Formats: sequence, structure tokens, C-alpha cells
Amino acid sequence: MAGIHKIADINPTIDNLCVRIRVIRLWTLPSYGNSPLPYSIEMVWLDEDGGKIHASVKKAFVSRFVNLLEEGISYQIRYFGVGLNKGYFKTTHHEYVVNLNQRTDVHRLPESSSIPRYGFKFVSFDTLNAPGYDCTYLVDVVGYLAGIGNEKTLEKDGKSTKYTVIELEIDDGKIMECALFDNYAHELNAFLGSGNKDGAVVVLQFVRVKLFNEKIVLQNSMYGTKMFFNLEDTTVIQFKNSFVRFEESTGNIGGIPNEAAFLKIYQGKTIEQLKEFETNSICIVLATISHIMDTPDWWYGQCECNRYRIKLGVIDDSDCACFVVFDKEAKQVLGKSCVEILDPLLLKGDLSDTPTLLLNLIDKTFLFIVEVQISDNPHFSPSYKVKKMTDNVDLINKFKEAHPIQIDVDYTGGLLPISKTSSIIEGEKVKGAKTSQQQLQQTSNNIDQLQSQRASTSNSNLDTKELEEVCIAEKGRHLRQRKTFLKELAINLSKFFEEVEDITENTTILDDSVQIEYPAIFDVAENTVFGNLL
Repeated sequence: MAGIHKIADINPTIDNLCVRIRVIRLWTLPSYGNSPLPYSIEMVWLDEDGGKIHASVKKAFVSRFVNLLEEGISYQIRYFGVGLNKGYFKTTHHEYVVNLNQRTDVHRLPESSSIPRYGFKFVSFDTLNAPGYDCTYLVDVVGYLAGIGNEKTLEKDGKSTKYTVIELEIDDGKIMECALFDNYAHELNAFLGSGNKDGAVVVLQFVRVKLFNEKIVLQNSMYGTKMFFNLEDTTVIQFKNSFVRFEESTGNIGGIPNEAAFLKIYQGKTIEQLKEFETNSICIVLATISHIMDTPDWWYGQCECNRYRIKLGVIDDSDCACFVVFDKEAKQVLGKSCVEILDPLLLKGDLSDTPTLLLNLIDKTFLFIVEVQISDNPHFSPSYKVKKMTDNVDLINKFKEAHPIQIDVDYTGGLLPISKTSSIIEGEKVKGAKTSQQQLQQTSNNIDQLQSQRASTSNSNLDTKELEEVCIAEKGRHLRQRKTFLKELAINLSKFFEEVEDITENTTILDDSVQIEYPAIFDVAENTVFGNLL
């Protein structure tokens, strides 16, 4: 009797292969014509070491295996063929596939088998969005159900196919869209009608990855994908716990008193500094809400599951950005639940208008605790998830005192040591202007100070190359400060001059970076389909 082989070792050079596996996925491809039997049986096998391989039963042998193999059951299988793993939508990364034939022997194993039931290998948001990701492999994805589009109908070749686009939060704050067609859309609707969708976790096993309009999206394959809702599996529980652990590791923000959260624990940053982060972080930003983005998509879900997801366009003196506020924090700020605001609109049958309660947020200034998530995807437009926000005047004033925003450069003639809280306009003069010679002296002093700091830990001063690097760094810092100063100047000029024409004439120095188009974040492609259905 031959020994038991591992799936990872399967190759055509081994005779009399024998494996112990679990069939973690099984589906059939229909025959064309009037044949009662399927065209083929397709499977994915898993062994106790986590190895996976695709297995097929071709049409000639379907009648022999159609009642012998079952999804979820473990088997010992020997005497099978091995072929190359080719195709556009591969279920595993194994170099080979298995083909069952007339000689193949199948023996069912006891249910106490040590082989895992599902064998999920969840793929992260950043992995899927990495440049050059290979979309020919089907993947496993898990995420919170964050949005549900309206059911649509695709008309193609005289056939109508129902589909629904959903949003999944597969990493904390990172959303992916998935188009569910036909039976998968029906499964979704059945789950939504069960009344158990609050905080639902969705698992998509063997789902397609597509690049659609320069954006990575998901779509079920016609037969191979399997969908689970609120599955009680170890790996799914680990996913849920990872969200909880993130909250705890960052200080359990929801349970921290406001003063401690906004003034003592996290660093204060400008929006410009927020965009310069190269690692995931949490920080505090003082900003003004300029508009509500992507209206009327300020909510998601259906029935009693409706929740807030408000995309705020915010601005400070350095830049602008999109901050996303979810249900819990939105309820605290607005004083009403999403259902309380949405129900009257549903009764009127008009969801096109943005509620007044949301519009009242415009032009208000808040302290935001926001989460920075770094993505390697060049097509990923950054937005920032709001963990906590407040418009408490005392906290805002204390924050301003603790984090004055310094504007060091006055390009009308020198350096301006002015904070955001001070006025830079007095009559028609700009106070605090220094000469260009003083500006150069300040830069020289900065370099001397850096040299002194280095000398305290080293016996050698800055060499020529390092000195050039410092000068380049100083120049870059001054350029950033120039942009900040010009925007501060524009704001104060708008207060000083009464006529709009005067404002325009006196702000021609502003560069194009002042006019920034806000990115569209987390758009649900309700009116699009991610390519042709297989």
C-alpha cells in the first residue's frame, strides 16, 4: 500500500498518488442540451497541512462520481490523473490540477477528520490593491456589510439578470465593492429579510477580483463562489476580534474622556501633515466642514439596518480632505439616529435632498480624531475615518493654545512668526515683516542649530553633502509654509475687503493648489456593472 501524499507534493512524476482531503467546495457545470447529468463536477480539495488543489470530474466519468462526492466531507482518494493548472479564474495557486477517472478509488473518512472545514485564506485590502495584483486567481474575502445598493437588472443578449452591489469593510475603514449576480443576489435578499443583518459579517469564498474603471472590485463567479453570513468559524471570529483589538490598542477612544482624548493622548496635525504620513496612525485635526460629499449617499443599509456614513469635505489653512463619519459618532453629533431622520423622507418618497440636520454642519469647526490608513494603491484616493469629533468651544480653544500653527515665511519680504489664532491684518499693513537678510540669517541659524544638535552626540560637524541636504530640507519646509501663509492671507483678506472683486485682485498670487477638487470616496457603483458576466 502506497503512503499518503500531501497536496503540496502532487505532481505528474509520482505514481499511485493517494491523498486524504476534505472537499471544501463542490459545484457542477450544466450540460448543454437535454442531458440530465452535469457537464462536469468541479471541486477544491484541502488537506490537514492547508494545501489546496483543484479537482475535476469530466463528462465521461460524471455518472460514476455524481452521487459519490459531497461538499464538506473528507475522503481518502487514490489513482487519479494530474494536469496543468491553467485558465483565467483559478481556485488555487497549485501548479497542477487533479482529474478523476475510471481507476480512481474514493473512500469516505470518519467525520472526526483533522482536516479544517473551510480552509479560508483571507486576502487584505492592501494586497488586493497592490500594483500588478494577479486577478486570474479567485480569492477569499471577509468583511462587515457596510453598504447595500438597490437591486438592478442587466439586459444582455435578450436575457435579464438581477444584481446588487454591496460594500464590504474588509480592513478597518477600507471599503471594497462587490457585485452579486443572479442566485447570489437572491441569497443576499433572503439574508436581509431574516432580520439578523445588524453588524453582519460576510464571507466570500472563491470570489473574482476585477479591475474596473481603474478600481479593484469583487464579483461572484458564475458557479464557484460561496457566500456566508455571520459564519461561526475560528478565522471569522479572529477577523471580528481584530477590529476590537485595534480599538483597544489605540486607547479605546470611545471610553476616553473628551479632554484626555483631544488634548493629551494624540498628536495635533494639520490636514497637509495628515497627508504626509507614511505609516498608519491616529491624530487630531482642527478643521471646518465645507460641504457634505456624495449626497444623497449619507446612509447605507435597508429597513431597520439603516445607518449613517457621512462623507464630510473639511478644510483648514493648509489643505482639504474627506473625513468619513460612521453611525455611532454621527448619532452623538446629530442627536438623532439615522432611522429617525430617514423615516420621514421614506414616507415622502423623496431621498434626493440632504437633510437639514446634515446641512447645518456646514461651516462649523470641529476637533476630529481621525485614523490614517496608508495604501500602496496609486488609484486609492485617501479619506480618513473619524473616530471621535467635538465642537466644544473650551476644548477647541485649549487645543489652539496647545497646538499653535506657526507660519514662518512671509514672501512679501521675510519671516512671520505668526500663529493661526492671531490676526495678520492691521489696517493695510502686514505686521511682523522682516527683511530678506533676516530670513537668510534665520535659515543659517536653523542650520547652525542642527549642527549643534548633531555635535552633542558626535565629534564631527555636518559635512558638505549633509549641509546641502539640510538646505534642501529647509527650502522644502519654506515652500510648504509659503502655501500655508498664502491661504491664511487669503482668508484674512476676504474678511478685510468688502467687495468680491477686491478679493480676487488681491489673491492672484495664490497658486493652483488652493483650488482642490475633493475626491469621490467609497462610491457605490449602483449604476454600473463590473464587466461582462461569465
